[in-house]
Amino acid sequence: MPDSLVLDQLRKTYRTRGREPFEAVRGIDLDVSAGELVALLGPSGCGKTTTLRMIAGLETVTSGDIRIGGRSVPDLPPGKRNLGVGFESYALYPPLTVRENLAYGLKARKVRDADAQVDTLAARLEMTELLPMRPSGLSSGQKQRVALARALIRQPPVLLLDEPLSHLDASARQRVRRELRTLQREFGYTTIVVTHDQLEALSLADRMAVMDAGVIQQFGTPDEIYDDPANRFVADFVGEPPMNLVDGVVEQRSAGTVVHLGQAGFLATSARHATDGAKVTVGLRPQDCVTAADGSGLTCTVRVFENLLEYGLGTLDVAGIAAPLLAQTGSDTVWATGETVRIAAPPERVYLFDQGSGDRVR
Repeated sequence: MPDSLVLDQLRKTYRTRGREPFEAVRGIDLDVSAGELVALLGPSGCGKTTTLRMIAGLETVTSGDIRIGGRSVPDLPPGKRNLGVGFESYALYPPLTVRENLAYGLKARKVRDADAQVDTLAARLEMTELLPMRPSGLSSGQKQRVALARALIRQPPVLLLDEPLSHLDASARQRVRRELRTLQREFGYTTIVVTHDQLEALSLADRMAVMDAGVIQQFGTPDEIYDDPANRFVADFVGEPPMNLVDGVVEQRSAGTVVHLGQAGFLATSARHATDGAKVTVGLRPQDCVTAADGSGLTCTVRVFENLLEYGLGTLDVAGIAAPLLAQTGSDTVWATGETVRIAAPPERVYLFDQGSGDRVR
């Protein structure tokens, strides 16, 4: 049976003689339901792997608590926590074949059908041909697949995976990602996946925690993170192509709130708590840009247009704004370099952020 996982004000501070203490994880709270898959998403150095290592017992906890199935575990050694762990460093046994690496833990626990379980999982992860080989003969992507399989085969109540797909090529990454999600749903183990790849997080996770500088910036479903970012960092980090972030000035009108961008015009926004005349950062996703046919929106000049067949991607210059805007078009729209176009977006998709704190202005 899967276990719940709770992190309560978890902190990790590194202290080195002669240097200022470095707080890698700064009091994070996380409540993961039994059977849920949660992704920790963030840039390198944000504290996500340190968090995973504390859960696994490979890093000491400076303060706070970790509860697995309601039991506090910071004082337990790794072997007593009953976790499945797959880290980016493969940690395979060099003298053993892949089959022996996968079966080792099962046979140590005297599981009767260990070899049959190995065969079944190897087939699902498309690695049957690797079973007779030793780690020295494997590529980095193959080693990562074996490390992932070794974590999965235990069918643990809690599974911890650190960048489980990072060394796979693009096609293998897609196949293994789908199979990982299928296996997780089938067996129901509570899973934490650490990744810097937003596509991996968005496609795998029931919920995701976006981290930066040792703090969880936002925790929610992929839809909530993408459609309702809590601050500028989340808005900028999640989304491909990335969100346009440009300076604007708020104007409160009787009909609602608008925001002016340079000398190009204005966009209506559903934000209602922005101060009239306030300088804000305006967020606009390329996918939300639409051609304005009624004279509204922003006047832009096409710098370059990329026809990517399934969609187009325009880089647009806007008078009074230093950075260009990216706008994604449908497959039937083609813009010419130097063409003048008018761009608008639904008011609920025009996001405002405080220029000082970066917090969302709603």
